[in-house]
Amino acid sequence: MSNCIVHFLPAKAGDCFVVEFDNRECIIVDCGYKPTYENELKPLLIQLNQKGCRVILMLITHIDQDHIEGAIEFLRENGPSSAPRIIKVDNIWFNGFFNTLFMRDEFQERRRSVIGDLQKKRMEIVLGQLSMQINADDGPISAVHSKSFEELCAQNGYQLNMQFDDRVIKRSIDSRSHLVNDAIKIGDCRIIVLSPNEVSLERLAHKLNIELIKNFGINYELSDHVEFSLLFERLMELQIEPGISEEYISASEARLEHWIGTSTLAHMNDVNNAGIVTEIEYKGIRLLFAGDSDSDNWAKYLTDEYDVIKLSHHGTTKPNITLLEKTKGKRILVSTDGGKQNRHPENDLLARAILSGNKNIYFNYEIRQKKELLNMQDQYGYSMVFAQRQIEI
Repeated sequence: MSNCIVHFLPAKAGDCFVVEFDNRECIIVDCGYKPTYENELKPLLIQLNQKGCRVILMLITHIDQDHIEGAIEFLRENGPSSAPRIIKVDNIWFNGFFNTLFMRDEFQERRRSVIGDLQKKRMEIVLGQLSMQINADDGPISAVHSKSFEELCAQNGYQLNMQFDDRVIKRSIDSRSHLVNDAIKIGDCRIIVLSPNEVSLERLAHKLNIELIKNFGINYELSDHVEFSLLFERLMELQIEPGISEEYISASEARLEHWIGTSTLAHMNDVNNAGIVTEIEYKGIRLLFAGDSDSDNWAKYLTDEYDVIKLSHHGTTKPNITLLEKTKGKRILVSTDGGKQNRHPENDLLARAILSGNKNIYFNYEIRQKKELLNMQDQYGYSMVFAQRQIEI
């Protein structure tokens, strides 16, 4: 076996990765939707367990359904940390709403075991109004999922965010050299947290506070109960995921230079930008997992080159521009559903990635630009790999 294998799983419109190291330690980065876990991740974890592997870290980058839903199902089936049914998990990193945002001072003073009757009635009205505005099948953000995940961690005795004094995953140092010196050691890996920082978390908390004041007044109360989770889920679903809208480019215009500038450069929402971005180092191998976060917030802490870079947000252009200007990857990973739902990845992003010197690009599905990209390989000297589930490093 090579030093490590990145298992790049098909996850519909989500993310799901397992990094398997040659010492039988593994790291999971996101778990996709429930069917991703059932059809892809669970069989892999059973196989890894049979090989004598264990998961030293399961990292859930943020609470979007396409990253966390499969993780909930995994924890339910895996059972107690001390007697796992599928595979041993040593540590979990996850910044949920209830273990992160609601622990902040501005929210703690509002916590009640029982919410007052007036707010309860108002909650019922607001829930009804929001349900009319939002298609429940399309909601990407789930406070209910967040609470379920946190409760499963507690009930089954998993070590959640134990490497951090305040139990919140965040970058607290603004220097690359200090980040390297203070890297967190888990198993034989050294892990650097590049994002979020306090500013990202504060921005998301402020957004939440404003939404709650708008709906319930300055003296609103908070509760950990499921009905409040549902309400908060509906409020945060109004933070729409960035869509893709770009100029159509025909096969006859197949030059990468023509693809630059075709993106609308949609910005990430505050939930995405508060997600966890990590650099993982093992035996001199460096892997970067960018979640769905905008690299404007953390690219200055990157090193010059990585063995693997998982680009942000399924190949959307805006969050990756600064990353591509700052560093290169021997292997670039783009997690996408092949453009079936969200038209990811964007032409603009693909052109920027190749023209900035990244020559080996992997996709977990075939994509709509496959024909044009394959036709241009010799001209631009890059390699495209589609649906390869194991990438050896």
